Amino acid sequence: MRYSTNHVRFSLFGLLFTFFAGCAIAQSTNYLTLSGKIINQDTGEPVPFASISVVGRGIGTVSNVVGTFVLKVPDSYASDSLNVSSVGYQSFKKQVSAVTGQTLLIRLKTAAVTLDEVRVQARRKTAEDILREAVAAIPRNYDTTSVQMTAFYREDQQFDHKPVVSSEAVLSVYKAAYNQTEIKDGMKVIKGRKKEYDRAIHQLPPIINLSNGARNLLLYCDLVKLASYRRNIINERNYEYYDLTLSTLKGDRLMYVIDFKPGKRKRKAFGTGKLYIDAQTMAFVQFEFQATQAAIDAENNRDWFLKMMASAVHKLTLKFTDLKEVVTFAQHEGRWNMRNVERRYGFRINSPSRNLIDKRWEVSTSLTVTEVGPKGIQPFTEGNIAENNSPFQHLIGNQNDPNFWENYNIQQRAPTDTVSEKTEVMVPAPAKLDSGQNRVHHRISKPVGNRQNGFSRADTLRGKLTPLRSNYDVTFYDLAVKVDIDRKAVSGRNKMRFRVLAPLDKLQLDLYVNMLIHRILYAGKPLVYTREFDAVFVQFPEKLLPGREQELEIEYSGIPQVPDFKVPMMGGFLWEKDRDGHPWVQVVCQGSGASLWWPNKDHLSDEPDSLRIRVTVPNGLMAIANGRLRQKTALPNNWTEFEWYVSYPINNYNVTLNIGNYAHRRETYGPDSLTLDYYCMPYNQVKFRWVFNGVKPMLATLEKHYGPYPFPRDGFTLMESLYPMEHQSAVSFGKMPNDSAGPLTLADTLRHRQLVWHEVSHEWWGNNLSCRDMADLWIHEAFATYSEGLYLDSTMLEEGELGYIASLRPQVIGKEPIVGVRDVNHIHYEIGDMYAKGALMLYTFRHALNNDRLWADILKGMQQRFRLQTVTTKDIVGYINEKTGTDYTWFFDQYLNCTAIPTLEVQLVQKGSSLAVKYRWKADVPNFRMPIAVTQKPDQFNLIKPTTNWQTMTLPNMEIDDFEVDETRFFVKVEVEEPQSNRQ
Repeated sequence: MRYSTNHVRFSLFGLLFTFFAGCAIAQSTNYLTLSGKIINQDTGEPVPFASISVVGRGIGTVSNVVGTFVLKVPDSYASDSLNVSSVGYQSFKKQVSAVTGQTLLIRLKTAAVTLDEVRVQARRKTAEDILREAVAAIPRNYDTTSVQMTAFYREDQQFDHKPVVSSEAVLSVYKAAYNQTEIKDGMKVIKGRKKEYDRAIHQLPPIINLSNGARNLLLYCDLVKLASYRRNIINERNYEYYDLTLSTLKGDRLMYVIDFKPGKRKRKAFGTGKLYIDAQTMAFVQFEFQATQAAIDAENNRDWFLKMMASAVHKLTLKFTDLKEVVTFAQHEGRWNMRNVERRYGFRINSPSRNLIDKRWEVSTSLTVTEVGPKGIQPFTEGNIAENNSPFQHLIGNQNDPNFWENYNIQQRAPTDTVSEKTEVMVPAPAKLDSGQNRVHHRISKPVGNRQNGFSRADTLRGKLTPLRSNYDVTFYDLAVKVDIDRKAVSGRNKMRFRVLAPLDKLQLDLYVNMLIHRILYAGKPLVYTREFDAVFVQFPEKLLPGREQELEIEYSGIPQVPDFKVPMMGGFLWEKDRDGHPWVQVVCQGSGASLWWPNKDHLSDEPDSLRIRVTVPNGLMAIANGRLRQKTALPNNWTEFEWYVSYPINNYNVTLNIGNYAHRRETYGPDSLTLDYYCMPYNQVKFRWVFNGVKPMLATLEKHYGPYPFPRDGFTLMESLYPMEHQSAVSFGKMPNDSAGPLTLADTLRHRQLVWHEVSHEWWGNNLSCRDMADLWIHEAFATYSEGLYLDSTMLEEGELGYIASLRPQVIGKEPIVGVRDVNHIHYEIGDMYAKGALMLYTFRHALNNDRLWADILKGMQQRFRLQTVTTKDIVGYINEKTGTDYTWFFDQYLNCTAIPTLEVQLVQKGSSLAVKYRWKADVPNFRMPIAVTQKPDQFNLIKPTTNWQTMTLPNMEIDDFEVDETRFFVKVEVEEPQSNRQ
């Protein structure tokens, strides 16, 4: 977050680092040891890097990445108070003597966030006003005299996911006065140790060492002290390059939160993040920063000639890829000082001669001030390693004595403390089967690539439309299923009515091999069948003739699989209990297929015209399925049957059941009185009424963009569930947010509404218009993800949608084409790109088309043309070509069938007051020719029409820094080349 000139000039052998961790206390004979774990009260997740300190004593430490800590306190402090705090939480306080001799579990309650800015607007303050006040308050908030500190430092380096070196040290720090920026901070090593691994296994020359961490953390990461530096975000000259938004955070005391992200003139904006400012003192409390692509490019372009020489000499290339940083400040004796810093960054290294291709070097560094000592000290005259450019681990020795740290406070090492694990804790995200909520945050340990590799006959049987499937068309399913919650088992029968399309005496059904078939009946008589993997081959006694309707009845039972949340879309039954201890059951089977729990023709191309589902459950529970509830019947032995009917075609994975102690509410909507049925847990009925109150305006907006709700006869149902899914006319959105008694933040409600919009939009994209093969699942997910932007657009106007578009780019994985492999039902890979990249593709096409009226007609027209049908990518692209009168196949081929996105190559030459711009597309698809918006006047975007051939334009009254490519509305890569004399 901090932007000094040095901060963005990471340099090859001396990256700017952040200071973190540790604390030394004057050696004493008797100490109290406090230890424990800090967690989020609402979620149970660990709270990393929380501050643990003794009030008024200037000593402390921070929790590690899994929330654990150990703090050593002189016994003379026993009557003092222990304070545990973290930005975004309410603090915990307790007397030291009351928490010694036990392992603590400290639950921090989240602070309330409000975006209404009521307190701020009353003072008529903008984000820039608050920022200016905070900068002006620096002299009164921060020490104007030098301070001695003790700090703990840790550094971990990894190459290709293998450790290279780990270093730790206790440091004595000379912290210069904040009003004397020309005087640098200093540090000495009190104690240090390291562990080095065999570098030979990496085949790297010794020159590669990307860390001089403690020195750089100390000198270049205190954004407050470097407030006047040219690239610093808090330097007023840079405000114009950022979009600044203001909110408030109420914990122990009110804080202003300023979100910053690149604005229109983003080439000079080098980061995104947050600034936290104490509303009482106007002191900076915390900075969160992530380098933008502009910062990454600037570093990679800096000293370009020297880097090319190094590349030639050492036969390797090294490119900076990312940086994240968090800096916090703490108050002691009325003054604020830097308390701790976390920094993580990475590089990509290529050296073909060493067989190193696109290998990642990652460095994680941290420094925590653990003791604030006397003031007015003199700078170090000897042993000041802040003046030493050597990598930090060269300054300390190897040491493995477990008692090495004695009574110094340190940051505890986590059980598996690695760079990558730190990163995951810093940005936690739960795994998810489907939907827009967490669509790309899970990762598979060994994903099967989306290519023709490793597919088996079982995959073909599951995904291919062979004659044994294509020779008949299912018209109706009559499914009856009994759910034994105690045994986590199901049993039942399915009557399948089908029309014969070509002569057949054998057909294929599908039911997972772990489910038992008792018998298959035809005309009341059992048929012979065989099973291979999850396919069931049914033999008829005679050949069935085309044009006639037939019926099979399959009786079955079994214990269906449960989802594996580490594998995308590997569905199954969820067996849980609600807050009051009642059973709560749901099945989700998108991807895995409906045949994991009931027998059917499990291929997306064949949807029944209608369906009846009867669900038998224990008395006292409700069973909710698709369509309309026809009747509820009491059965012997404390069972109840719920009969539901679907009067429209439905794809099999959308057939569902939800079982629980539900509360029900009904409304009607629109001139035709569409029934709206809402189900949720009784204890959430009042508290979360706002979720359902938003349904009518949501439907109105979706109908405006996509046409009438597709299933009016069946009504519309929205329900709380164990898992979010777009089940047709029975949409579920998962559990209500934040089940605790605490207040919801606005961010909670926004995320939940966004999720509801995603799932409900599937009624159009996925349920009305459905893909014919899982390879084209982007048709469901890209349009549903695009629809989330409609929510933000309806609540925050254009800026809300643009912010949403910008949020999608970091979610793109970019390892596989969006379109999958056909005829194998292949979905168990990293599928996130069909959501984020797919939506970005749609936004890009919309803005390249530059005709919102036509785009609106296309969206509605697809819903009408393909109503209640299954389609392919070819169908969708063909329709767009027809409506626009232009062949855009090249556009969709690039985004859907190629891994890379198109690159706009730009060459800029300043010629007096004019700017000469040369440009062309670089793409996988020949003759790629997409229009794109660039600044032809300062801060004013207009479309140009590049092709794969170079074109030139001259822009009067433009400078190089004025030229931008609109990388928000257009999902592209931009490579800008400037003459060496123009590089900084």
